[in-house]
Amino acid sequence: MSTAVDKAALRERYERRLQLMVPAETDQLRPLPLFSGIPEKARDKVIEKVRKYLHFCSFAPKEEVLREGDYGDSAYYIVEGSAEVVLEKAVASADTGSRPKVRGGAHVPTAQRPGARPGTQTMVGRGAGTSSTVILTAYPAEIAPGGRAVLGAGEIFGEISALSRYPVSATVRAETRLRLLQIRLPGLRMLSASSKEFKKFLDSRYRERTLARHLRSVGLFAEVDERVVETIKEKAELVSFEPGQRIAEEGSPADAFYLVRGGYVKLSVATGTADLAVTYLRTGDFAGEAALVLDEVWPFSLQALEHVELVKLAKDDLKKILAGFPAIEEELWREMVARLKLRGVATRNPVSSEYLQMAMDTGLIHGESVLLIDLSTCTRCDECVRGCANAHEGQPRFIREGERYRNWMVPTACYQCTDPVCMMDCPTGAITRAVGTLEVQINPVTCIGCGNCATRCPWGNITMVEMDELRPDGKHVELASKCDLCFGRAEGPACVQMCPHGSAVRVSFKDMERVITTLR
Repeated sequence: MSTAVDKAALRERYERRLQLMVPAETDQLRPLPLFSGIPEKARDKVIEKVRKYLHFCSFAPKEEVLREGDYGDSAYYIVEGSAEVVLEKAVASADTGSRPKVRGGAHVPTAQRPGARPGTQTMVGRGAGTSSTVILTAYPAEIAPGGRAVLGAGEIFGEISALSRYPVSATVRAETRLRLLQIRLPGLRMLSASSKEFKKFLDSRYRERTLARHLRSVGLFAEVDERVVETIKEKAELVSFEPGQRIAEEGSPADAFYLVRGGYVKLSVATGTADLAVTYLRTGDFAGEAALVLDEVWPFSLQALEHVELVKLAKDDLKKILAGFPAIEEELWREMVARLKLRGVATRNPVSSEYLQMAMDTGLIHGESVLLIDLSTCTRCDECVRGCANAHEGQPRFIREGERYRNWMVPTACYQCTDPVCMMDCPTGAITRAVGTLEVQINPVTCIGCGNCATRCPWGNITMVEMDELRPDGKHVELASKCDLCFGRAEGPACVQMCPHGSAVRVSFKDMERVITTLR
């Protein structure tokens, strides 16, 4: 079967899925047990508010709903029929619950993009503003590697991946003819906020299937025995905060310990009328160590940079639980000293805080490989752009324009984000990152040009490129294009190698401040 036929079949499948997604009407939703926990007087109002994020969809037996390793932004409620959950052997054996840092490693070859037409880029999506790949269990623990389980009417799946931005932990297929209610992430959050019963249900699922692995992935709790983990699970409170919302105030009593379950949190200190950014937390990080070792007030404020999911433990509860583990107290002391040093740096050197705030505002904190150009040595010769185009059949994968910080520029090029939201909602799995690798790649053979990834990228770093191929309506096919770090090129990224003045460098965000300081 030819590539063209394969692509046509993929487009047809995607369009069929869209056709099968039927908007949910209030009368259809009201009888579902899913909404029974909402007070009757408020039920219709909540349903009307959340309805735009809900769709009914149907699947034939054996048809795939979710693919293991993909990123998703939806939960699925089974209205009729049954679904088969399959845990593949290869991924299951690697599913240790740790969060390995995204670095170089084994690579999976991807086909080169044929037929790109130079100079025909369309920018899509630059919205408001993620550490690496892990697959956490979101299905019954009794599923053995290579095994299967069956979910029936009234069950829900996909919610852990959607809420925590983890890859989907198992493949889900229709066992019988299947009718689902798809709940997009905003709707999932609204339902959780509107129904205590629904939130309790989601929280219990996270406790049962995910929290233990999450705790084990944090170095602080890696060596504690199972009894301690179970006690923490019982005592933990699961809380969420919206962008900009304060989690803790500097100077207020530090009465809790927080573990980040999903999202980014800013730590800052007040100086006069301004807040100085000290550092940030992401999935697996924690705050509140001062409360455990010193019984002092919060030395900084905590603020949600985006929607944040946290595991909250009362100070007194955690102190009792960890009383027999002196090694943990030592780790807490080390973390507290390190944070207080950062606090001192921020107050003595506002430039450092200014840089960190810029990185938070522009999404650079998500970057595992960020392209920087030193404007003090750059001659605007465009050799970096030409090198990129030559490495990609005449189509450059970045634009030499972007955010500036002092004498540095961050061009419009993929950051290879730690938690790539662009991978959510790709209908064919064309945009991927192999577990343990750095490059987020788009396979041109399976990309159908739907534009979902370009719309998803909050930083506008994915473009839609016109191809030579024509659609039936005579318009040119557009496929997604982004920097792939010149995957497979022995010399590495061409933009860096071809710069005659050494002005272009690629670094992870955590190394950016050092590079900017030493190469200034």
